[in-house]
Amino acid sequence: IVEQLGQLYGCEEEEMPEVEIDIDDLLDADSEEERALKLREALVDCYKPTEEFIQELLSRIRGMRKLSPPQKKT
Repeated sequence: IVEQLGQLYGCEEEEMPEVEIDIDDLLDADSEEERALKLREALVDCYKPTEEFIQELLSRIRGMRKLSPPQKKT
């Protein structure tokens, strides 16, 4: 994700603006449209087209589930 964001913003990771993409937050969203909206909002400052990045990220997380915290063994 970081590498692709660098390409979108046309800069190295150190120079990239603060962009926070919370995968768990995306997984909590009720629909694909809500996930896409959250990503568009996170990338609002990007001057390059973001739709391809958004669609690729959505397809990658489609099969994921939110990780639960590790359980303590008793």
